[in-house]
Amino acid sequence: MRPFNRKDIKTIIFDLDGTLVDSMAIYMESIKHILSLYNVSIDPTSKDIMHFAGKPAEMIYTYFLKKEGVYDLSKKEYLKYEFNKKFSELLKDQKDYFPKESTICIAELKKKGYNLAIGTGASRIGMDMMVPKDTQDLFNPIITIDDVSNPKPDSETFMKASEFIGTNPKECIVVGDGMNDFIAARDAGMSFILIKNNYNDDLDLCEGCDYVVDDISELMHIF
Repeated sequence: MRPFNRKDIKTIIFDLDGTLVDSMAIYMESIKHILSLYNVSIDPTSKDIMHFAGKPAEMIYTYFLKKEGVYDLSKKEYLKYEFNKKFSELLKDQKDYFPKESTICIAELKKKGYNLAIGTGASRIGMDMMVPKDTQDLFNPIITIDDVSNPKPDSETFMKASEFIGTNPKECIVVGDGMNDFIAARDAGMSFILIKNNYNDDLDLCEGCDYVVDDISELMHIF
């Protein structure tokens, strides 16, 4: 790890899935639903899957459908509709999907004067389903897959957030849970905090991170 000087940090950019919201299980179940339409199955805990962390769902299920030779481009919009429908159904069945710990941490960091942003591979529709409106108001901007031409691991998502706020990338830190978050932050010239979860225990990122934390509430001890 290579701790940064927190006095240099003005902007904190959060990933969404697996970072602010414990939605990875729902995310993977929705992807599995799409694949099941073509009798394709995957192990959601495999290392192959974690390499896609931070990338849009469409990119993930398209990859596996193409791998099996069953992808049909004419069904692209239908598959997006089916994914969002399944995701919404599963989300409604889960209570308190946006953790209280995340809300408390975000509000505290906002009080301390940090600019807060979200940079996610989720769609705008998906983000709206996951993040309560009053919580969204604490972030400006919220950059989704719909706002970029090149999703993570390209740095565009995080750079757009930095440019919108008007802060130098060196004054930004990214909080994420996947390899693609780390690569995008590194290529943008930003610091990085890894949040550990059940899906990234095998990721060898620790040496390149500024901090590794087990829970988002630990950020209040860092900043």
